[in-house]
Amino acid sequence: MARMANEEAGIKVLTLEEANALLPLVRASLETLREKRSKILRTQAQIEIEEMTGADKSGDLTAPAQKAVVALMEDFHGQTRALEQELEKLLRAGAQLKDLDSGLVDFYSRRDGETVFLCWKEGEADIRHWHSLTGGFQNRRPLV
Repeated sequence: MARMANEEAGIKVLTLEEANALLPLVRASLETLREKRSKILRTQAQIEIEEMTGADKSGDLTAPAQKAVVALMEDFHGQTRALEQELEKLLRAGAQLKDLDSGLVDFYSRRDGETVFLCWKEGEADIRHWHSLTGGFQNRRPLV
């Protein structure tokens, strides 16, 4: 019953086994998110370059530069939507991305009647740590 109430509130509470079973999806998603973020940053840089180099003597963007910026902005918005969709996929599965660079992911779980986070960091074979909802990575403890 508690599981249903938590899921209705938008929180997916997982067992250790369920969370560990998600790790292949999480690993693939981290790679995808990094690729998407890299594309977004490259597009953002291209927009900035076009804005800096596409101005005429009065400081206004030339027509070709405006056209290029509009096209790049459309790409940028599509790329950010794709990144958001990938993040949503993780959330729907029950994974909470905490830090993309380090690959830090938490999963809601129950431990001794309390809602906690199971804590996994990319490079670890499986989930071996947990922490309170307010504790964070620095306060994680071994599961055993």
